[in-house]
Amino acid sequence: MLSAEDSKGPEKDMPFFFKEDEKLFAGGKIVLSNDDINHAYRVLRLKCGRKVTVADGRGEAFSGEVTVARPDKVEIVLRCPLTIAKPFLKLSLLQSLPKSGKFDLIVRQAVELGVQSIVPVIMERSIPNRKNRQEEKRVRRWRNIARSAAAQCRRPDLPSVEMPRDFASIVKQVEQFKTIIPWENEKNLALADALQKPLSEGEKVLLYIGPEGGFSDAEIEALVEAGAETVHLGSRILRTETAAITAMVMIQTAWGDLSGKGFSS
Repeated sequence: MLSAEDSKGPEKDMPFFFKEDEKLFAGGKIVLSNDDINHAYRVLRLKCGRKVTVADGRGEAFSGEVTVARPDKVEIVLRCPLTIAKPFLKLSLLQSLPKSGKFDLIVRQAVELGVQSIVPVIMERSIPNRKNRQEEKRVRRWRNIARSAAAQCRRPDLPSVEMPRDFASIVKQVEQFKTIIPWENEKNLALADALQKPLSEGEKVLLYIGPEGGFSDAEIEALVEAGAETVHLGSRILRTETAAITAMVMIQTAWGDLSGKGFSS
């Protein structure tokens, strides 16, 4: 039987690592990947006996202890499972691809704010470079950013970062789930008012953030027809990255992790 101390969640001062390719269990041994070895040995300077947390990327985490600490190998023995509260809200971010490197910031902030999946969207007014090789390289970078952000905020589940998708496929997804769209031309319904409606536990919510040039009339018409709800974020026009972060915070405050009641066992 685990003690109360054993069953606590990840401690803030414990180094945190992911091991997604193995089944974790108490008493098991894991060896960190080459990238994590470099961080653990050369940056954190971990020594044998140091207590750490290891997560599987799917929501399970274990306390562990470093048993081998070398430049070419860091081995950890898993001690006991940690209690992890499950999020009440399943929030996905549909983000039109912005210019420059703004998407890096959006990915990091979305992970810290508890989003479960991030979907880059190709839209009429977004200007992405869709060369396959460059696109794959960017998605790898975004996934590495998501992994780093999840470890930093001690989050045991790894949010997915999908390959960029076209608008038509997104409309089909909007038909299936509750979708909120901050839109500069919405004058009646504020996001704060829309969030007063109760949400069922486990209900999936899509937050759809448009491009820097805004949604086209045809795009908004298709999304509203598919069941999306347009809202405004006040009287000011926000940058796409600011709108994304603002809306995520408001949604999590009303329905999710930041509400004080947004976790289930």
